[in-house]
Amino acid sequence: MKALVTGATGFLGSNLVHELQAQGWEVRASGMYGSETRYLDALPVEVELADITQPADCARIVAGCDVVFHVAGDTSFWRRHYARQRRINVEGTAHIAQACIDAGVRRLVHTSTADLLGYHPDASPVDERGGSAHFEGLGYNYGETKRAAEEHLRGLDPEALEVVYVYPGFMIGPFDHTLQIGRVFFDLARGAVPAAPPGASSFCHVREVARAHVAAATRGRAGEGYLCAGMPHSNLSYAELFRRMAQAIQARPPRLTAPRSLFVAYGQLCELLAAVTGRPPEMNPGQARYMSLPQAADSSKAIRELGYTVPPVEQCIADALTWYRAQGYEI
Repeated sequence: MKALVTGATGFLGSNLVHELQAQGWEVRASGMYGSETRYLDALPVEVELADITQPADCARIVAGCDVVFHVAGDTSFWRRHYARQRRINVEGTAHIAQACIDAGVRRLVHTSTADLLGYHPDASPVDERGGSAHFEGLGYNYGETKRAAEEHLRGLDPEALEVVYVYPGFMIGPFDHTLQIGRVFFDLARGAVPAAPPGASSFCHVREVARAHVAAATRGRAGEGYLCAGMPHSNLSYAELFRRMAQAIQARPPRLTAPRSLFVAYGQLCELLAAVTGRPPEMNPGQARYMSLPQAADSSKAIRELGYTVPPVEQCIADALTWYRAQGYEI
């Protein structure tokens, strides 16, 4: 079996390429032009960069593949990049799907996000049926573009292309070279985290999410979605996550949890500063509103059908730390 992995140079994509290669797949790894490939260079995989907003590039990288894992996505929360984010997340997904249909690829595994499933205000876990509340209207552009991408895919003829959807939660683990969670370790080590965000999330190991993607390609049910996030033991407040991260590096955790209004105001300040400095904001108001809500997950379906596992959060943290330190980061 030959697989294309879009977004292969990113956090989840790098883990997925390593997992596919370990399981004996032939792999074509693709990322945006100019993206970092050094975490793939040691593997016997074909690296072919492309711009998925260009249909011709999509046709080129899809050709000759049996399965396509569409992991690529723009996760920016900088307002300046919203138009680009929509082109990549929505139009790019449509181009990849059409390239699959044209090339006769039978199965597309689409990486979505747990954000699409919403939350329950009482903090009870959400499964694939979705929560009683959603994140629309928060100014959270990433989630809105991922929803639009999935709506497009679900409107395609299922006889022309089988699509399986994977909804990852908050991933922690190796190959976080963009330091999505790594920067929190650095700030904790410096004592530079005055307060934790007021919400909660569902934390999971990026390697297990990658393995679930492979299982989705081979035994996932066409048209079905699989939530690959946490279970009760890994649905935590950000304050509790930061406490466990601080404990792992023998640092002091933040003593306070920011009130929602103050946290959103901080997001607004970050956005204003970005407009002045021209540098990406640490967050924006939409991200702050999102991180103020009680997100929790029940991944039982993926556990049952894909063999997905949810290690303790301490294991996720330890594996991430091992990787950061192996790369020379002093944490």
